[in-house]
Amino acid sequence: MATCESSGIVVAFSRNMGNSWTAPQKIVNNINNTPNCVPDLIQLSDGTIIVAYNPRPSKPYTDDRKFGIRCKRSIDNGVTWSEEIFVNDASYTFDDGCWEPSMLELPSGELQLYFADEGPYTNSNEQQISMCRSFDQGRTWSKVQKISFRAGFRDGMPVPILLKDRSSIVVAIEDNGWTGIHDFFPTTVRCLLDNNWTNNWIDANSSYRNKTLDLNFCPIATGGAPYLRVLPWGETVLSYQSNYNHGSLLNMLVAVGDDRAQDFKALSNPFVIGTQEECLWNSLAVVDTGIVIAVGGINGKIEMIKGYPTKSLQAPYAKPKIDGIQTHKEGYYKPNATQIILGNTNGVRFTGDFAYDKDSLYFTSRVSDHTQYASGNQIDGVRLLIDIDNVSSNTPTKGMYSFFFRLDGIVQSWQGNDGVWKQETLHINYKVVPNNSKTYYVVETAIPWRDLGKMAPPVHQRMAATIELQDRRSNTMLTDKMPDANRNQSCTWMEFQLRQPEETGISETYRDNSVSVTVTDHRFIIKSEVPLKFVSLYSIDGKIQKNFDQSGCYLTSIVPFKGVSFMKIKLIDGRVIYKKILL
Repeated sequence: MATCESSGIVVAFSRNMGNSWTAPQKIVNNINNTPNCVPDLIQLSDGTIIVAYNPRPSKPYTDDRKFGIRCKRSIDNGVTWSEEIFVNDASYTFDDGCWEPSMLELPSGELQLYFADEGPYTNSNEQQISMCRSFDQGRTWSKVQKISFRAGFRDGMPVPILLKDRSSIVVAIEDNGWTGIHDFFPTTVRCLLDNNWTNNWIDANSSYRNKTLDLNFCPIATGGAPYLRVLPWGETVLSYQSNYNHGSLLNMLVAVGDDRAQDFKALSNPFVIGTQEECLWNSLAVVDTGIVIAVGGINGKIEMIKGYPTKSLQAPYAKPKIDGIQTHKEGYYKPNATQIILGNTNGVRFTGDFAYDKDSLYFTSRVSDHTQYASGNQIDGVRLLIDIDNVSSNTPTKGMYSFFFRLDGIVQSWQGNDGVWKQETLHINYKVVPNNSKTYYVVETAIPWRDLGKMAPPVHQRMAATIELQDRRSNTMLTDKMPDANRNQSCTWMEFQLRQPEETGISETYRDNSVSVTVTDHRFIIKSEVPLKFVSLYSIDGKIQKNFDQSGCYLTSIVPFKGVSFMKIKLIDGRVIYKKILL
């Protein structure tokens, strides 16, 4: 089900995962010169559907028509709807209104409705986040309670979630009061579920008010209108509108955060739009399979697009035919060879997928390119980068490989060596086939394990990989890639594993050089055949988290933080081993 404003509030339904929709059904009419706007919806655990919306009186203002929050209920999956239910009223003028409702159901059955509220600040331009509670599935509502307020500024556009572990309520807001930002910035405020906003609100200096983006990875991409959702495995996904890389106009940005709704990174644009177009007032929905549906207003229409979060890259055991033709169920991870779908940065869609057997690693990519260049100094093609030994390095190092599959049928190969890429000559089975109308081309290759320094497929070893597209546009060469991935830093690439049919593809033990590291329940265990000298634990941005002096062959410790970390292990024989681990 979806809802939007269209001369009132309308809903529509899809029975095929959003591929098609019923005609809009109006459930709220605009009357008395009062448009109803910005609806949001929720389905409660008992099946009740609630649509909340925002009456916004038009000029000339009269004190009998107030800016407010209302809702309607359906107990039959949207077939019929209740009468309008009052939640809150602010004042009757635009400068002192209330705005943008969004709802959250707690495990207790309590329903909360959050909104931006200027009502308490009729003598200033300030705004707070307010919340009302319902204990009867939205039939009646409590008085207004303040949730967050930064004096002199405008907290706005709240969207609440409950973390997967049910420990905390987190509310995404726009906040224009951060020092040095000079604009709205997507922000979270939060409280423990056990507290549930009891005599508690978040001020400007609270440690429970945080910027969302991890600025060690992300640019200061300012903007507002955030929307926040939880993925089935606990990580979080955030959208907001920003003019970052889009001139003075706004486009939708999406970032992925951890299971605490913190450290958001991997910024991407779901929609490919023109330089004179905008994507406004966006939202996200997460299907229980993990598919993320991005929704945006573009050129007066509501557009949707599906995203497919990927936690790690995997290769099943198979032997595809290297002919430059992608055949359904050929043996790659996805039946249509689309484990990776990229291309929204520059508007050229390209995919990637893997398989392997005892002899080779297989890779394929399909590039939807209408301007193909297969000659000259700058040639179109796809680059595959693999960290076969899990060195997780910040510079090109032995064990890191780069393959550029060119549209002219040539493969160029490099291996990392002391901080630079050293070109190699390898004989790789490779086919590239453009379609007859030259609107796309397919890359397909088999890379022998021996050319990757392996005598056999490293089934139980963690690796890393990423892909890039090189796309020539007349005299300009554009590059598209995975968000945050740096060609020269394998520590920024995505985890990659070979999967046997009976395995899940997720391994918690990484082995090389007679050293193993196992991670479980925030505890790591190191076992080495050679005595350890010391171990250092680094955050992903290179800051030391903890040092361990150790003279034995075994070390274990509980680590009181979560996320991706780097481990530097120095052995007594002088060897240094780097591990990338997830705590």
